[in-house]
Amino acid sequence: MRFCIVSGPVERFGNAADRLEQKLERFGFETGRDPYEGKYDALFAVGGDGTLLDASTDAVALDIPICGINAGRIGFLAAFDESDIESLEKDFYSRLYLSERDLLCVSVNGGAYDQTALNDFVFFKRDISKTVEINLFTDDKKLATYRCDGIIVSTATGSTAYTLSAGGPVILPNVAATVITPICAHITAQHSLVVPLDTSIKVTMSDRNEKVAIIADGQDIGTIGRAESASVTRYDRKLKLLLSEKRDVYELLSGTTGG
Repeated sequence: MRFCIVSGPVERFGNAADRLEQKLERFGFETGRDPYEGKYDALFAVGGDGTLLDASTDAVALDIPICGINAGRIGFLAAFDESDIESLEKDFYSRLYLSERDLLCVSVNGGAYDQTALNDFVFFKRDISKTVEINLFTDDKKLATYRCDGIIVSTATGSTAYTLSAGGPVILPNVAATVITPICAHITAQHSLVVPLDTSIKVTMSDRNEKVAIIADGQDIGTIGRAESASVTRYDRKLKLLLSEKRDVYELLSGTTGG
């Protein structure tokens, strides 16, 4: 088998990536560092959840599984911690299980759906001193107008990320749903909304002179302003995430294990 190893910044995660590469080669596996250089059976992402989120785009494009090695803080999406590298056994890969994760994509002002997200799309005010007015539509029907700091549109996977911090619910990864959560809404009764994954969600700015950033899995990808809109819908492919039975994300959420 042939595995590709990618990592976050070398000064922080390079040592862990090197140790994983040496371990895999001792087991007789071939390794590489460029996802697009040859054919791989899987991709290993060494770093924090941000590293895996970045690498997931390549994994989806290449249609190969991805396995996270947490060398960061919590590592919700990882199969192992960095400290587990030395204790890995030769058959470790065969004992991983596949968890297919839903993805979202975004279209700005009716353009192409060319940006995907595993966790979420966040629409957040550019001017930190003011709130913004956002109109929310689901399947072309107006649902609400929010006076808020922004809106999070999240997958079930992303429900344990920013959405959770903003007061949203935790959704099991196998539930085909999208979570819409206003950020610091002026009316406190405006809580999260869980809708079917196939729902088309449109965020439209008011006629006021306001702008919001569009943030995909933590990356700033653009801006919409006065009377402009962005639509979020289900992406037609899934991420193949490799996980270990030994690592429980819900224990990580409750703080009962390290990570």
